[in-house]
Amino acid sequence: MRRRVLTAHPGLAPGIGYYLSGMEEVRSQLVAAVKDIPDDLIGKPAFLGAHSIGALVLHIGEAEWFWMQMVVCGHQLTDEDAKAACWDILDDVDAVSRKGYTAAFCLQEAEKIRNQTRDVLFGYSDKDLERIIAYERKGYPTEHNLRWILHHLIDHEAQHKGQILMLKRLMALS
Repeated sequence: MRRRVLTAHPGLAPGIGYYLSGMEEVRSQLVAAVKDIPDDLIGKPAFLGAHSIGALVLHIGEAEWFWMQMVVCGHQLTDEDAKAACWDILDDVDAVSRKGYTAAFCLQEAEKIRNQTRDVLFGYSDKDLERIIAYERKGYPTEHNLRWILHHLIDHEAQHKGQILMLKRLMALS
Protein backbone atom coordinates (compact mmCIF):
# COMPACT_ATOMS: atom_id res chain seq x y z
CA MET A 1 0.00 0.00 0.00
CA ARG A 2 1.25 3.47 -0.83
CA ARG A 3 0.95 5.98 1.97
CA ARG A 4 1.34 9.72 1.63
CA VAL A 5 1.40 12.07 4.59
CA LEU A 6 2.47 15.65 4.98
CA THR A 7 4.44 16.42 8.10
CA ALA A 8 5.83 19.72 9.31
CA HIS A 9 9.38 20.47 8.22
CA PRO A 10 11.65 19.66 11.17
CA GLY A 11 13.01 22.53 13.21
CA LEU A 12 10.27 24.98 12.28
CA ALA A 13 7.14 26.06 14.10
CA PRO A 14 4.42 23.55 13.08
CA GLY A 15 2.29 25.92 10.98
CA ILE A 16 5.24 27.33 9.08
CA GLY A 17 6.69 23.82 8.87
CA TYR A 18 3.58 22.54 7.09
CA TYR A 19 3.75 25.36 4.55
CA LEU A 20 7.42 24.64 3.84
CA SER A 21 6.65 20.94 3.53
CA GLY A 22 3.95 21.77 0.98
CA MET A 23 6.42 23.92 -0.91
CA GLU A 24 8.96 21.08 -0.86
CA GLU A 25 6.37 18.56 -2.13
CA VAL A 26 5.56 20.71 -5.16
CA ARG A 27 9.27 21.39 -5.74
CA SER A 28 10.09 17.67 -5.79
CA GLN A 29 7.38 17.20 -8.43
CA LEU A 30 8.82 20.10 -10.45
CA VAL A 31 12.33 18.64 -10.26
CA ALA A 32 11.05 15.23 -11.39
CA ALA A 33 9.30 16.87 -14.35
CA VAL A 34 12.28 18.98 -15.47
CA LYS A 35 15.54 17.25 -14.54
CA ASP A 36 15.77 15.01 -17.63
CA ILE A 37 14.81 17.59 -20.26
CA PRO A 38 17.64 17.76 -22.81
CA ASP A 39 19.75 20.89 -22.65
CA ASP A 40 18.96 21.79 -26.26
CA LEU A 41 15.22 21.84 -25.46
CA ILE A 42 15.11 23.48 -22.01
CA GLY A 43 15.24 26.95 -23.57
CA LYS A 44 13.07 26.20 -26.60
CA PRO A 45 9.47 27.43 -26.55
CA ALA A 46 6.97 24.73 -27.52
CA PHE A 47 5.20 27.17 -29.84
CA LEU A 48 5.35 30.83 -30.85
CA GLY A 49 4.49 33.01 -27.87
CA ALA A 50 5.13 30.34 -25.25
CA HIS A 51 7.79 30.56 -22.57
CA SER A 52 10.44 27.89 -22.43
CA ILE A 53 10.39 25.36 -19.63
CA GLY A 54 13.71 26.69 -18.36
CA ALA A 55 12.32 30.22 -18.23
CA LEU A 56 9.31 28.99 -16.25
CA VAL A 57 11.55 27.25 -13.71
CA LEU A 58 13.61 30.42 -13.30
CA HIS A 59 10.42 32.47 -13.03
CA ILE A 60 9.23 30.24 -10.18
CA GLY A 61 12.47 31.12 -8.39
CA GLU A 62 12.13 34.79 -9.24
CA ALA A 63 8.63 34.96 -7.77
CA GLU A 64 9.72 33.18 -4.59
CA TRP A 65 12.69 35.52 -4.22
CA PHE A 66 10.49 38.57 -4.75
CA TRP A 67 7.89 37.53 -2.18
CA MET A 68 10.29 36.26 0.47
CA GLN A 69 13.20 38.67 0.13
CA MET A 70 11.54 41.88 -1.01
CA VAL A 71 8.07 41.66 0.51
CA VAL A 72 8.63 39.59 3.66
CA CYS A 73 12.19 40.74 4.46
CA GLY A 74 11.95 44.27 3.03
CA HIS A 75 14.99 43.94 0.77
CA GLN A 76 15.32 46.67 -1.85
CA LEU A 77 16.21 45.45 -5.35
CA THR A 78 19.79 46.30 -6.27
CA ASP A 79 21.53 46.39 -9.65
CA GLU A 80 23.34 43.20 -8.59
CA ASP A 81 20.02 41.48 -7.79
CA ALA A 82 18.68 42.42 -11.23
CA LYS A 83 21.63 40.58 -12.85
CA ALA A 84 20.45 37.23 -11.44
CA ALA A 85 19.60 34.57 -14.03
CA CYS A 86 15.97 34.54 -12.93
CA TRP A 87 15.26 38.25 -12.83
CA ASP A 88 12.68 39.37 -15.42
CA ILE A 89 13.30 36.08 -17.25
CA LEU A 90 9.86 35.99 -18.85
CA ASP A 91 10.55 39.31 -20.56
CA ASP A 92 13.33 37.78 -22.72
CA VAL A 93 11.95 34.74 -24.55
CA ASP A 94 15.35 33.63 -25.90
CA ALA A 95 17.42 34.18 -22.73
CA VAL A 96 17.59 30.56 -21.58
CA SER A 97 18.81 29.21 -24.93
CA ARG A 98 20.96 32.23 -25.77
CA LYS A 99 22.78 32.02 -22.43
CA GLY A 100 23.15 28.25 -22.64
CA TYR A 101 21.25 27.49 -19.44
CA THR A 102 20.70 23.80 -18.78
CA ALA A 103 17.89 22.08 -16.92
CA ALA A 104 20.34 21.45 -14.07
CA PHE A 105 21.29 25.13 -13.97
CA CYS A 106 17.67 26.32 -13.89
CA LEU A 107 16.79 23.88 -11.10
CA GLN A 108 19.95 24.83 -9.19
CA GLU A 109 19.04 28.53 -9.34
CA ALA A 110 15.55 27.78 -8.01
CA GLU A 111 17.09 25.67 -5.23
CA LYS A 112 19.45 28.50 -4.20
CA ILE A 113 16.41 30.70 -3.74
CA ARG A 114 14.60 27.95 -1.81
CA ASN A 115 17.58 27.74 0.54
CA GLN A 116 17.23 31.47 1.20
CA THR A 117 13.52 30.96 1.87
CA ARG A 118 14.27 28.19 4.35
CA ASP A 119 16.74 30.47 6.14
CA VAL A 120 14.09 33.20 6.43
CA LEU A 121 11.41 30.81 7.69
CA PHE A 122 13.64 29.46 10.45
CA GLY A 123 13.43 32.95 11.98
CA TYR A 124 9.64 32.93 12.26
CA SER A 125 7.08 31.44 14.61
CA ASP A 126 3.48 30.47 13.92
CA LYS A 127 2.21 33.78 15.29
CA ASP A 128 4.05 35.46 12.39
CA LEU A 129 1.71 33.72 9.94
CA GLU A 130 -0.97 36.32 10.72
CA ARG A 131 1.29 39.36 10.81
CA ILE A 132 0.32 41.88 8.12
CA ILE A 133 3.14 42.78 5.76
CA ALA A 134 2.70 46.05 3.88
CA TYR A 135 4.38 46.49 0.52
CA GLU A 136 4.13 49.11 -2.19
CA ARG A 137 4.40 47.86 -5.76
CA LYS A 138 4.23 50.14 -8.77
CA GLY A 139 2.81 52.89 -6.60
CA TYR A 140 0.04 50.78 -5.09
CA PRO A 141 0.06 49.80 -1.43
CA THR A 142 -0.72 46.16 -0.67
CA GLU A 143 -1.03 44.14 2.50
CA HIS A 144 -0.58 40.39 2.89
CA ASN A 145 -0.01 38.08 5.78
CA LEU A 146 2.76 35.49 5.73
CA ARG A 147 0.16 32.70 5.59
CA TRP A 148 -1.22 34.11 2.31
CA ILE A 149 2.28 34.58 0.85
CA LEU A 150 3.32 31.00 1.61
CA HIS A 151 0.04 29.67 0.20
CA HIS A 152 0.51 31.84 -2.88
CA LEU A 153 4.01 30.46 -3.46
CA ILE A 154 2.72 26.88 -3.32
CA ASP A 155 -0.13 27.72 -5.69
CA HIS A 156 2.12 29.66 -8.09
CA GLU A 157 4.66 26.86 -8.38
CA ALA A 158 1.95 24.21 -8.75
CA GLN A 159 0.30 26.15 -11.57
CA HIS A 160 3.58 26.56 -13.46
CA LYS A 161 4.41 22.88 -12.84
CA GLY A 162 1.16 22.02 -14.63
CA GLN A 163 2.07 24.38 -17.44
CA ILE A 164 5.48 22.71 -17.72
CA LEU A 165 3.90 19.25 -17.86
CA MET A 166 1.59 20.44 -20.65
CA LEU A 167 4.53 21.94 -22.57
CA LYS A 168 6.44 18.66 -22.21
CA ARG A 169 3.52 16.81 -23.81
CA LEU A 170 3.36 19.32 -26.66
CA MET A 171 7.11 18.85 -27.21
CA ALA A 172 6.77 15.04 -27.01
CA LEU A 173 9.07 14.97 -23.96
CA SER A 174 6.82 12.89 -21.74
